[in-house]
Amino acid sequence: MKGLSLRQRLLRLSMYCLIGLSFIFASLAAVPDWTMLVFVQANNNLANFAVKNFSDMALVGSNAKVNLLVQWYQTGRKGIWRYKIEKEKMILDECFQAAETDGSKAADLVGAMRWAVTKYPARNYSLVLWDHGIGILDPIWGAQGRQRGGYERIDMDEAMVASNPRIQIAGLTTDAESTLTLEQRLDMSYTSTRGILFNEHSRTYMDNQNLASALHTIKTQVLNNRKIDLLGMDACLMAMVEVGYLARDCVHYMVGSQEVELGYGWNYHALSASLSHEALSPLQLAQSIVHVYEAFYQPKVQFYTQSAVDLDQIKMLKDSIDQVVRAVGVCKQSDRAAIGDALRKARQACLQFSAVNYIDLYSFYTELLKTVDARVTGATRGVADLKNAIRQSMAMIEHAVVANAAGKNLDRAHGLSIYYPQGRIDASYVKTEFANECLWTTMIRELYG
Repeated sequence: MKGLSLRQRLLRLSMYCLIGLSFIFASLAAVPDWTMLVFVQANNNLANFAVKNFSDMALVGSNAKVNLLVQWYQTGRKGIWRYKIEKEKMILDECFQAAETDGSKAADLVGAMRWAVTKYPARNYSLVLWDHGIGILDPIWGAQGRQRGGYERIDMDEAMVASNPRIQIAGLTTDAESTLTLEQRLDMSYTSTRGILFNEHSRTYMDNQNLASALHTIKTQVLNNRKIDLLGMDACLMAMVEVGYLARDCVHYMVGSQEVELGYGWNYHALSASLSHEALSPLQLAQSIVHVYEAFYQPKVQFYTQSAVDLDQIKMLKDSIDQVVRAVGVCKQSDRAAIGDALRKARQACLQFSAVNYIDLYSFYTELLKTVDARVTGATRGVADLKNAIRQSMAMIEHAVVANAAGKNLDRAHGLSIYYPQGRIDASYVKTEFANECLWTTMIRELYG
């Protein structure tokens, strides 16, 4: 700028700044609002539904607002297959045919998310787990599922299983046993696992530790200590307090179903269209998934559920459950038989799902208020505190569940299930993080343990 006046220098410097800012704003504008990665475990009897879902995604495809990505585990094809869904086509982005992976390890999920974030950056990230799901419990699969002493079945309604491909897992939901006693499990050194992403070829699935490890690594190493904006589970029975508690430190919003899902799963056409039409916040996307799901299934069936949960609230919900259990304990000191009877009656009357060890927590609280009024005398010490604790915990559920959809047959579903058996407690459950940090397990163990 030699030879220029001060005024000319300032004008030129301003021009350079404007050019630089314009370049920055243009670069930011080019970044999509969302990258949605659908981690598809279709090496099982859901393979045909995966193809249908991909076709629906391709009706809209990736665009300036969203990257639609798929990591696909396929029947008859080994390795890792990664695709970007464009309008009317799937483009193979990466393929590692020699890779020794079945989609059940933490590294599989982390690698997929690292690919998505590195190659397709966006303002927000959604990870969707697509496959079978059996909630928080640990199914015994394959040869370990032989009928013998100490085993129990995962309790699933036979008619519901028969009519819902999502919950039919060869050798597991039909003729395999699901649990061991605590003593047997400790003796045999089994680990605590949770069932999702079932690979019927390798007889493996993503367990509790691997999912928790994957989410933590994605947060700390892939997203630089930023939480995943949305974790979706296009799978059965996953909208549970325990599952949300597992993911709470690594995920903002969780979307899933309390009940089984039909084989078709989510409506990816309408969901992709929603992402493409407007800039959605994580909360808005979570709510949109639920609304789109209801719009798709409401004219067809009446036993669907889908809910979105703010996991930033899940620790406070856990604390409110602890308060209910403490209040139950106080009441027991005055009239143990009456409060025990009230709990059992409430458990029998509340909404129970196809996996009969899973109940709607809000529905249970509703029934418990009724049975406490009917069976526990007002003179019993702590009754008023118990009822107040129940109402406060119900309010926490309403606060945490930011969207909820349920068919007429399940209209008491409020968005979050919890494990509550009417008999022996599953050995895998007592090893979960929630069971070890919440008093809920203490209450049900005293009743049925």
